[in-house]
Amino acid sequence: MVEEKRVNYYTNLIYFIVLACLVVIRVCSNYGLFSFMGNYASYILSLVTQVGIILLLPLFLMKLFTKAKPKELLNFCCFKKISVRAVFLSIILGFVVFFLNVYVSNFFNSIIALFGYKHATGGSSMPATWWGLLLSLICTAVLPAVCEETFHRGMLMNGNSMLGIKKSILISGFLFGLLHLNIEQFFYATIIGLFLAYLCWGCSSVVPCIIVHFMNNATSVFLSFARAKGWAVGNIFSGISKFLLSNPVLGFVMFFLVLCLLVLIAIELTKWLMRDSFAYNFVKRQKYLKDIMIRESYFQQIEAIRRPKMLESEDYVPVETPMIIDEQAFLEFVNKNIHSIILKEEQQENKNKFTMDIKSKIFLFGAVALSAIVTLMTFIWGLL
Repeated sequence: MVEEKRVNYYTNLIYFIVLACLVVIRVCSNYGLFSFMGNYASYILSLVTQVGIILLLPLFLMKLFTKAKPKELLNFCCFKKISVRAVFLSIILGFVVFFLNVYVSNFFNSIIALFGYKHATGGSSMPATWWGLLLSLICTAVLPAVCEETFHRGMLMNGNSMLGIKKSILISGFLFGLLHLNIEQFFYATIIGLFLAYLCWGCSSVVPCIIVHFMNNATSVFLSFARAKGWAVGNIFSGISKFLLSNPVLGFVMFFLVLCLLVLIAIELTKWLMRDSFAYNFVKRQKYLKDIMIRESYFQQIEAIRRPKMLESEDYVPVETPMIIDEQAFLEFVNKNIHSIILKEEQQENKNKFTMDIKSKIFLFGAVALSAIVTLMTFIWGLL
């Protein structure tokens, strides 16, 4: 990859280009220019926007600008292996995030409704068939999870990481919310975007974010399918809402307690997931270093047999088998010295403070302004 300033500039330039393309498609869709596609228009547009514009276009442009190899691009987008345990933890966390999203979206939608905003009721209903469910899962859960996470938690977050971890998380989360170009989705998408950015940083991999994102969207798709089928599970939220409204005091207490429980579960699952990712990478790295040193020691012994005089040479230094450090002992050491470690990192960041050049700022703030205008227009349109 090229130098940091160029990477930062390319990242924000690419993001602005992608966002401009999405805005054009959104405007054309609102004016019915894709009506000739029939009932499958939403699926075709999802395939084009997710795979073509959000995934392939930025990867192609980044490769074109930086001349990076495919493996370097994957590393740049934080594609790293995780353990099987981390996969299961991510799946459970995805369910919890979905229910928290229901709380957040209902809360903010009720707030904008106080201003007179009318929620959109249109849109194509899901065919109550298994083929319709599969198609919706692909277009609504699989593609957004892979494409949007690669773009935001991978390229965008890493491309702005030289600004500091806090700023890169804020940029990734806030722009993720604005990318939906919809006032109803902006609030909860921003919150989940901030959380997924933090998760990606803590796990050093975008894979857990993809799984959580997929489970969040897939759960919503399945409940819509169940509702269309007339299954009882599909009407679970409407039933809960009726119960809470019929018992205001008890409903408020239950609402608050369930919310606190979901938050606590999400926090604990996130901690377990980050610890597991750290231990997995720690052990994997130790094995890699051990293999290198053992291989080096083996070749030195071979050379010593071939050239006995090497043993008498002052330059010859035998490589001993490295000692494997227990990750639990290392974690305890980190916990005891965490304040000094963070202080040293902050001092190092201040010494090597990165400043974004004017061109990068133009494209970054241009992307924010463009998406914010479109999002605000959807709010105004809802008022009218």
